[in-house]
Amino acid sequence: MKEVTLPWGDEILSIKVPSLWEMVYPQEAANLSKDKKSELRIVSDALKRPSSSLPLEEMKLGGKKIVIITDDNTRPTPVARFLHLILAALKTGGALMKNIIIIPGLGIHTPMTGEEMALKAGVSNLKNIKWENHYAFDRDRNHFFGNTSHGTPVWLNSHIADAGLIILLGMTEPHIFAGFGGGMKNILPGIAYADTIGIHHAIIAEPPYLFNRVGMMPEKNSFRLDLEEVRNMIPAPVFCVNVVLSHNGKIKAAFAGDPVSSHREAIIYNIKESGLILKQPVDGIIVNSNPMNINFKQGMKCVGNSLPALKPGGSVMAFIRAERGIDDIDLPEGSKPLWLVKGILRTIGPSRVMTFLEKVRKGMNVEDRFQLYYSLQLMRQYNLYFYIPPVVSKEEIKRLGFFRHSYNPQDVIDMAARKMKKKATVAVFPNGGATFPVFEN
Repeated sequence: MKEVTLPWGDEILSIKVPSLWEMVYPQEAANLSKDKKSELRIVSDALKRPSSSLPLEEMKLGGKKIVIITDDNTRPTPVARFLHLILAALKTGGALMKNIIIIPGLGIHTPMTGEEMALKAGVSNLKNIKWENHYAFDRDRNHFFGNTSHGTPVWLNSHIADAGLIILLGMTEPHIFAGFGGGMKNILPGIAYADTIGIHHAIIAEPPYLFNRVGMMPEKNSFRLDLEEVRNMIPAPVFCVNVVLSHNGKIKAAFAGDPVSSHREAIIYNIKESGLILKQPVDGIIVNSNPMNINFKQGMKCVGNSLPALKPGGSVMAFIRAERGIDDIDLPEGSKPLWLVKGILRTIGPSRVMTFLEKVRKGMNVEDRFQLYYSLQLMRQYNLYFYIPPVVSKEEIKRLGFFRHSYNPQDVIDMAARKMKKKATVAVFPNGGATFPVFEN
């Protein structure tokens, strides 16, 4: 047997794998972290040299309403550590603190509490500016801006309609639908009306049924292109600040300016820094949720991020920390046996998965609908074995229903080994929540 170790909070998770397995540990494409600048210097330098935009300090902001949209607490972006730089730059540009409002880009996530927002944005930062949650389910609190070329009706938070400047604060990371997080994604789905989010997300269920788009470049990704069209539908200028984080949550790089061009720069950096080189697809992957450990939904990103490494029909061995458990996922009351659902899905093929879902699960909210669609496509094509601590109960595991589970980490490897060939090739992604495979060619 061979030992594999994975970061697990402040501890290490140790598992044994069969000695005949060929273990592959993909390495970074490039190490871009030799410059030991402080986090503040990294962000400050980005603000001084924005892409395709004036610096905030040089904008004439006197009397203008400024709307800051930050990602919410499901993302580890350390906004509290650099928001004061943004506020100082706005003040130099003539902005009044009373004219600034900050809104978390919740999409349809659970509204943030005052304590959560203080942790996200910083207590001292919130002393002089207003904040409020986004209300995705109240159309009267959203404004219609028109339709995208794809046909998505763009209803956005009403504060956008009379804004003089919009600032987006977030991070660029692998994303299962958008290819990479960040950029205009803070606006759609971040502060969009629920129906807008639903129609936009339906893109992933259209031909060619690319349910996992991790690492896909924007020009090839209809999901990303649709949300970026919103940029030209909003009257106010939009200024974006995206950071790239290390596996321990430190800011490694920052990109500021126009929300499309600066995001493209962040993507190039992200590929070089978080892309892990792989020669060819493998039979199995061992993936760990670090650093996306807050809940099950975010932890699942490690599976999506690493999936491009896997051959069709391969095995996923996932270790998901899920510190807050299931959190805001709306679980079904019951579920059919895994073998039965998997058999049905493989019979009907990828094009009819959404039709099948709509028949068996009616009345779901938009995010749960597409998360479940993703899960069904995932279980149709791969074999899934998960370790999740008892913070997620046996009943919740049963109701999730799309993977085999054990509260013993070693069982996950053993279950997969019985399904896989003896001389399998297996790739390991210890920080799967923030990395993704890039093939040599």
